[in-house]
Amino acid sequence: MRERWSTSWMAPPRRPDDGFGFLPAVPRFSKFEICFTTEGAQAPPCGGEIIMNKSFKIGIAVAAAAGSLTSVALIGVGGANGTGPHWEYQGEEGPNHWGELDASYQACADGSAQTPINITKFEKKNLKNLVFNYNHNGVGTVVNNGHTVQLNADAGQSVTIGNTTYPFLQIHFHTPSEHEINGKHYPLEVHFVHKTDGGEIAVVGIFVTEGRKHNHAWDGFVSALEASDSTPVNVDWDEMFPENKQTLRYSGSLTTPPCTEGVAWNIFTTPVELDREQINEFINTYNGNMRPVQPINGRKVFLDSTPNS
Repeated sequence: MRERWSTSWMAPPRRPDDGFGFLPAVPRFSKFEICFTTEGAQAPPCGGEIIMNKSFKIGIAVAAAAGSLTSVALIGVGGANGTGPHWEYQGEEGPNHWGELDASYQACADGSAQTPINITKFEKKNLKNLVFNYNHNGVGTVVNNGHTVQLNADAGQSVTIGNTTYPFLQIHFHTPSEHEINGKHYPLEVHFVHKTDGGEIAVVGIFVTEGRKHNHAWDGFVSALEASDSTPVNVDWDEMFPENKQTLRYSGSLTTPPCTEGVAWNIFTTPVELDREQINEFINTYNGNMRPVQPINGRKVFLDSTPNS
């Protein structure tokens, strides 16, 4: 039996200021619509409208059969754990219970530096720019792991942060955004995941907001959403980035089990714009695949004050 989900969302007019000044206004989910049928049945009219609150506590995860993980898939970063217990984004295997599912997931419950967080303040700091060594004619390999769709990166790419160079592994998405800015979600957040041979992890996060124009730089990732596992996809990786590469940085964790801490988070302050059709492609693939925000516990968030472009 096959299920069919259809979704749509609306955002209200943009606010003139988001409270930070340097960030564009954050659109907010206000209405969500669901259709569900089984294969062979006549599709009913869409119904079941759900109004989302600001913390998006109503998670509507679209369940999918877990795909095979390749050797480059990073366990615990937006993907299914190939060896650990099954987990979900809702119910008895949801985020509130991850720490109970296995001893290796204990940090999900007891960790003191967990991700995501609600960013409400920051300190400006003179930090070195992120230096990306990405292929303009890159090829990503599709992996649908049952929690998100990711593109595994072709070899030989990296980002240098400070004095550490992190090889580029993969990108994946969450709808809505996992991080909040002043208590508000973006409709989409994409994570570029990097990991050294020694196990150090750095994630570069991109918020996505709705714009009027189709963003062709994202066509490769959008096409991957309905592609079969192991399908190669052409992508210009750093063309997916915003022009302004100023970042908010803090020390956090993986956002999925085992919730390992010590992850270097770098979030672009400027969101990327996609048109509504492109955003809906992500929402219709997986929606609600986000972990709720976690306590900051005294951690500081830094805004790099050096020119970024």
